[in-house]
Amino acid sequence: MTELRGAAASAGVAIGPMFFLETVSAEIPDFDDPNTAFEAAMVSVKEALLDLSAKAKDLGRDDAAEILNAQSVMAEDPMLLDEVSSRLNEGKTLAVALTESRDHIAGMLASMSDEYLAARAHDVREVADRIGRQLAGGDVPTLADISVPSVVVAGALTAAETATLDPEMVLGFVTQDGGPTGHVAVIARSLGLPAIVGIAGLVGAIAGTTTVAMDGSAGTIVLDPDSETLTSYETAAESFRAREEAAAQYRGQSVTFGDRPIRIAANVAGTADLEAAIEAQSDGVGLYRTEFLFLDRPNPPTEDEQFEYYKAAVDAFDHPVVVRTFDIGGDKPAAYLDIAPEENPFLGVRGVRLYDLFPDLFHTQVRALLRAAAFGDLWVMIPMIATNEDVRLVRRHFDMGRSALTEAGVAFGEPKLGIMVEVPSAALTAPRMTADAEFFSIGTNDLTQYTMAADRTSGTLAGYSDAAHPAVLRLCAMTASAAREAGMSVAVCGSAGADPVTALLFAAMGIDKLSVAPRSIDQTRSLIANADPGEVVAVLDQALDADSAEAVRLLVAPLL
Repeated sequence: MTELRGAAASAGVAIGPMFFLETVSAEIPDFDDPNTAFEAAMVSVKEALLDLSAKAKDLGRDDAAEILNAQSVMAEDPMLLDEVSSRLNEGKTLAVALTESRDHIAGMLASMSDEYLAARAHDVREVADRIGRQLAGGDVPTLADISVPSVVVAGALTAAETATLDPEMVLGFVTQDGGPTGHVAVIARSLGLPAIVGIAGLVGAIAGTTTVAMDGSAGTIVLDPDSETLTSYETAAESFRAREEAAAQYRGQSVTFGDRPIRIAANVAGTADLEAAIEAQSDGVGLYRTEFLFLDRPNPPTEDEQFEYYKAAVDAFDHPVVVRTFDIGGDKPAAYLDIAPEENPFLGVRGVRLYDLFPDLFHTQVRALLRAAAFGDLWVMIPMIATNEDVRLVRRHFDMGRSALTEAGVAFGEPKLGIMVEVPSAALTAPRMTADAEFFSIGTNDLTQYTMAADRTSGTLAGYSDAAHPAVLRLCAMTASAAREAGMSVAVCGSAGADPVTALLFAAMGIDKLSVAPRSIDQTRSLIANADPGEVVAVLDQALDADSAEAVRLLVAPLL
């Protein structure tokens, strides 16, 4: 029996036979005209991905369809074509040119802080590898060979492999690579299947394994469990099913922590997410990622195009819709942005630091947001805030937007302007930040990786990426305290908001909104509604003084 740990990507418990999906390497031959061969392969892959996207859509898997549709755009990305052509002109083989180009573009995206962009790095690798298999004439691996319901184990899984699978034959996903914000996690959550990603050494450890037990909430997997462990996982599986059934009664209900209301809002990154949030009857949108409007296209979105998206969101809810301004910085994340290469774009020109460099691009978004605010309760949230001056800079841009709309005779509203607390300096100076911001929303994904100095997309460093670490919790508590003193709303919009352990601690800190994936809304409402505030508050003080995330989880576990 062997126990391994990775990043919890989708909640649930599964026990069953292991199905190992082995990665098939592609040997690209030499072509007389490699440029022409590569362009033809790009076209073929684009068409195949569009076909798969349509099939996923027909199956009602909108999340998978959107991922595959975005990948189809990447398959004809001029940047990829230019990178490969440049290397071919240097005399490199097509195989080397494609591999180097893939790693260069994916590396740029992976180094960015925003989880939406980090997930794009995996997509770039998938698309490039698929083009490679097309050039090699090899078959694309599938999950069609599963003959009995199984836990799928792989070094990595592609969106194409998971998009049209039979959910009756897949009990859960376990991968060596990837992060909790990647496509495997997104698709697993949409299908209600447990998933664990980023398990270092997984492929080397599974030799001879027949049975797998996994807990997607805890991020643990046991290979060939003994009878005692098997019984423990069976009990956990039954408990999880019971909690899901009980949580369904909270659909559309308002919940309180003691006598204090806590809103359970949705994280949204596209049309499918918005529809899922509406179906889940969420308390508005706590994080509307606008990056999907700016990426995978040759030109930026127009003011009217953005306005329609934002207006559709505010029209759908009585509660606030919190829109995050674009966070697409780094080294050429969009074809139309001319940004100088950086040694460390992770800490470079991105988020708010981009707005003065590309004022026209930002002003277009500002005007669209101001216009949409006339139709509902729209709040605007700024990413990568490190100082008060960052907030004041944005306020100046909004003043210019108001002036431009007034001069044009266009109606607009007055959205609240708040900040994402994801840079430790913002948390440490939260009392001062209240002078310029009207609300806080804690981005636990980035706050954790900046605090722990660990790339959250790295499976090797998954142990450092737990928001339950006391260092991260203390920064969250400081932020919540400052907001309470100022009478401001304070939310959590990172993935820790749906983690039962951290969600309870956040409620005890005084946080008044948890924004989670649409599928997690009922469970989170049930958790908060059934909590004993006195018990949780008592544990919070101990958690803040603990010395590890594991110790915190052990403290809170009896309350779940």
